[in-house]
Amino acid sequence: MGRGTMDRGESSGVSASELAAMGMCERRVALDHRHGRKVSAAQHEALQRGLRLHAAFDAQAAAERPGRRGRCFIATHIFGSAAPQTEVLRRYRDGVLRTSGPGCRLIVWYYRAAPLVCAWLCRHPWACIPLRHALSLMVWYAGWRCRRMEVHHVR
Repeated sequence: MGRGTMDRGESSGVSASELAAMGMCERRVALDHRHGRKVSAAQHEALQRGLRLHAAFDAQAAAERPGRRGRCFIATHIFGSAAPQTEVLRRYRDGVLRTSGPGCRLIVWYYRAAPLVCAWLCRHPWACIPLRHALSLMVWYAGWRCRRMEVHHVR
């Protein structure tokens, strides 16, 4: 996971609190990215409690709808949660988009629009095939950009 993000075990999602912070203070996001985020014991416990609740919710959703992942975002819907393509897009979000004001605004917009797109995709599964091809191009670009950023950070 990228520097400056909270450790979430295997998940690299964005919490609602982090989205609100990005909207309120871009400078804080940049400082967290540069110097790392300090988390108090109370914040750490709240994060762990939230992760346990999310895991319980995911298990409940999977039990109610076998074979379905429930409400999800676009790359997860198309490729799967643990797919390498999804991980590349998460790295791009965390390492590239979060480092700029326009990128943060794009993330906020995406988190508003993506559930609607996923709901539409559930009703129109034929659209997943062309979308998978379009997303593959985005994954290629995101991977290239992340590798390029890593090379520049090493120097």
